[in-house]
Amino acid sequence: MKYLKSHITLIFSLVALLFSYQLYLTVSDLADKYEHKLANEYSIVAVSTQKIEERTFKNGSHLVASAEEIDAQPFFAGFSNDLAPEVYEQLKTSLPSFYRIKLNKYPSKEELASVTKSLKSIRGVIKVESFARTQNAIANLLDAFKSGVSAYLAVVFVFNILLFVKFMEVWRFEHISRMQIMAIFGAPVWMRSVVLIKMAVVDSFFAVAITIGAFYYLSISPDAALYLKSIGLDGGIYFDIKESLIHLGALALGVSLFAVSMVAFRRLES
Repeated sequence: MKYLKSHITLIFSLVALLFSYQLYLTVSDLADKYEHKLANEYSIVAVSTQKIEERTFKNGSHLVASAEEIDAQPFFAGFSNDLAPEVYEQLKTSLPSFYRIKLNKYPSKEELASVTKSLKSIRGVIKVESFARTQNAIANLLDAFKSGVSAYLAVVFVFNILLFVKFMEVWRFEHISRMQIMAIFGAPVWMRSVVLIKMAVVDSFFAVAITIGAFYYLSISPDAALYLKSIGLDGGIYFDIKESLIHLGALALGVSLFAVSMVAFRRLES
């Protein structure tokens, strides 16, 4: 029972460690998708007294992905009945050109100020509407969310590593007599630690399996997909089992064997 309890506690510690790491990757991926969605929906409107080619806008700033002219005639069609024909025709000919400009990413406050300044410097542009107040509020909220999540998961990650090392210390005291006897007979460090290594590898395997199972369930869960759709993210949670197996397996084994080596060499020095 004691042996089983030590396994469960270590597996729990590893699962918490792996879960925080995978959760960070998942949240980062969702945040990138949301930024991409915002970038697709966001556009800047430029007003010019002359026709401007798309490449001119792109040369003005590397953030410009595309630029297309907005047909403003339909907006003024309603005035045709209220104005004299000659006045209406004069209004149509004096109408400036409007352009919808898309960016290749959702800009930060500094990037938006830079691209707005670049667009205003283009010859013929008399007005640039970037909706800066709304955009900056969304950008600041998004940055605060990403920073908060990263800080929280970093704290959890470090805490779990410390907890894992503490569990390895418990193992050290449980196996100290056996390690001392083997040291007397000249057994190398790796041979004295073979039981710890086996336990670390086995527990890492179970921890990786539990973590992958949990995130695979989330990736196929209709409820998770429905919630993400409610905030404008279609497609659910992306989760690659093979890729995650490599990353999580390497992390679990790396942390486990590092902790084992710390315990083993501490015992060798003492």
